[in-house]
Amino acid sequence: MNIKKTSYILIVDDNPMNLMLTSRVLENEGYLSRTAENGIACIAAIDEEIPALILLDIMMPEMDGFEVCRIINENEKWKEIPIIFLTANAETENLVEGFNAGGVDYITKPFKKEELLVRVKNHLELADSKKTILEINKSRDKLYSIIAHDIRSPLSGILQTIDAIDQGYFDPCSGDFKELIHHLRIRTKETSTLLSSLLQWTRLQSESIQLQPKDTDLKQVMDSCVQLLSANAHDKNIQIVNGVGENQICWCDEVSIHTIFRNIISNAIKFTPQDGTISICSEINGNEIEVGISDTGVGMTDEVIQTIIEKNQYFSSTGTANEQGTGFGLMLVKDFVRKNNGKIAISSRKQKGTTFTITLPINQV
Repeated sequence: MNIKKTSYILIVDDNPMNLMLTSRVLENEGYLSRTAENGIACIAAIDEEIPALILLDIMMPEMDGFEVCRIINENEKWKEIPIIFLTANAETENLVEGFNAGGVDYITKPFKKEELLVRVKNHLELADSKKTILEINKSRDKLYSIIAHDIRSPLSGILQTIDAIDQGYFDPCSGDFKELIHHLRIRTKETSTLLSSLLQWTRLQSESIQLQPKDTDLKQVMDSCVQLLSANAHDKNIQIVNGVGENQICWCDEVSIHTIFRNIISNAIKFTPQDGTISICSEINGNEIEVGISDTGVGMTDEVIQTIIEKNQYFSSTGTANEQGTGFGLMLVKDFVRKNNGKIAISSRKQKGTTFTITLPINQV
């Protein structure tokens, strides 16, 4: 884990010589450092720029290190900063007070250069790992909340429809009843797709899905995807033009590649109005194959594209015929493209259409 070049360390000590020596040791090792000669200056420095770690002297006039540490830990924005105390007094009472104040470690002065560097490195890595875990948990909680909403909504509609049928509100021979059954089938299918995508995505995150890359014929895969989704396209009178040529062979896992193209085409159908067109093409470029899937749909803003590609965030919206999105399709697409050593790009214009470009390797990576 290389974190030195971006790690700014704040050194707080009322002894200018200690500040200079400690700063020099850290900067010679590649860290960025800043110094403060007292607690007030320390707080001001943090307020200006939050450091990755603080080396904090305990014995300082006016405001000692314990008080400074407590102030930092009471601030919601600062409380995750690891604080290592610098102390000439290694008595148990002082150490306990330091840990109770929020410190993560201590170094006894005069310290050895090697000890300082090892402790700084370890706590920077621990803090970085903790930050990653907190972000994962936050994303997971948000994702679970969305999952619960997306599953509860269609299930609620399905249950209401079944209750209405069970209570005899509809004549089984009427046109309304047939229309009701048709919509019930659609909602049930959407819910099943959501659960299937969720299962695949969850297994992918836990690394339990083992891909089996091999020479894969893209035309065969694409023909299968188009055939599978032809009924969806027919309902909206959308023409799918599959221009993938013969003998377009790439090195990838056939099952996950099928999932990628199936989800992209399904999205294209969803966000393309009646009488639209979806065009699929492929081109060999060096040791890679580029596959383009373009539609004449509603398009996306740059913000939405950034959310999908760069921020790795869940995104879902309603299709042109009020089709309900699961949001997991594009998450699967991104993860499966990455797993197959490929690349994904999106270009789009509002009300003009969208093009997904998937680049896959021809030879074994």
